[in-house]
Amino acid sequence: MIDLEEFRSGQHGIPFSCLDELPPCCEYCPYLIWEESTVCFCDAPFYYYCCYSWPDKLQDAVPPCLQALD
Repeated sequence: MIDLEEFRSGQHGIPFSCLDELPPCCEYCPYLIWEESTVCFCDAPFYYYCCYSWPDKLQDAVPPCLQALD
């Protein structure tokens, strides 16, 4: 299982094949993005990232994973 805090930091990518390791709320989160890896185009060329902590995010909505903590 992934560390959600590490994933939410935006520094840790999850391969497409490991989507089931993310919490269900990530599937409809506006901060879940995917990006093609520039390092390897072999087994997992695309990765999911959480862009909630990125400084250039386009919105200020609270992500579903943090809403559940309220």
